[in-house]
Amino acid sequence: MSKPSASPQAQAESYALYGLSYADDHVADTFDIRIVADMLDISYSHFYHTFSAVMNEPYWHYVKRHRIELAAGMLRHSGYSIAEIGELSGYMTLAAFSKAFKQHFKYSPKDFRKIQILPNEKRTLHITETITASFGNNMLANLFHYDRTERISISESTLYYTLLSHGDDPITEMVLKMNNHENRFRKIIEIFDIPQALVITGTLDAVPVTNYEKLSIFAGILLPNHQLAAHKQLRDNYPYLLQKRIQGGSFLKLRLPLSFAAAGIPMYEFIDRSCREGIFKMRDNQFFISLTGPNSCEIFIPLLKQRVI
Repeated sequence: MSKPSASPQAQAESYALYGLSYADDHVADTFDIRIVADMLDISYSHFYHTFSAVMNEPYWHYVKRHRIELAAGMLRHSGYSIAEIGELSGYMTLAAFSKAFKQHFKYSPKDFRKIQILPNEKRTLHITETITASFGNNMLANLFHYDRTERISISESTLYYTLLSHGDDPITEMVLKMNNHENRFRKIIEIFDIPQALVITGTLDAVPVTNYEKLSIFAGILLPNHQLAAHKQLRDNYPYLLQKRIQGGSFLKLRLPLSFAAAGIPMYEFIDRSCREGIFKMRDNQFFISLTGPNSCEIFIPLLKQRVI
């Protein structure tokens, strides 16, 4: 990755966000911080201090926290065993995962799975509901039913995205910034004639495990990996966009006559309720919203092929 041409402050933020993006895209992988610094063509020390200054936490602290929080989300909503969740979160052994998890949450993974209300849950949902109340997010909550969903298959894809917020007040920033970013992404799709692409939004984190002020909200273009020419065009023309691999497989799709902001709270409640009741189980935390119109959207929920009991 070449160095961005920008002001020192913008350049520092670009480096930090690239490091955040790389860590998120390699949750299950072992990697060295020097790999990230080398990709940015800067020194280890420069990257380490830049990330800490921009994100207000050291890089490896973020990597560990992010992995543990995503694991907590899977404990809540997936059908994986605890050992499988540890492996998917980058831990070599169940013992190492259990120790790290308990150090962070003060609960063992087994005990955490039994918690009915997560530590940040009420606060995060209350803040979000307060911000999005004007969008009428409770008016059409009855639309969120399993019998309105359809099971579809999505091929392996790549998300080209920008972070609308990575701290302080992420939901407010998302609402304020989304229109401009959505228009920009739709123009890109039109310019390169890639109608198969979706404009989507979501979070890199596990809602509501991650503290509200640390949520990273994104907007971007989801493009199937077999569209090789389109991928080259996006990478060549928009190198500043961050990238994330999206696993293909079975998804539930729910079409809604709601804006993305109005869909947020009832979407989470629908997912949480369905997972608790065993209606379906997720394979990871990567549910997202496709923006299909000013007052319409589609929810995509990744499903396990076979639930682990």
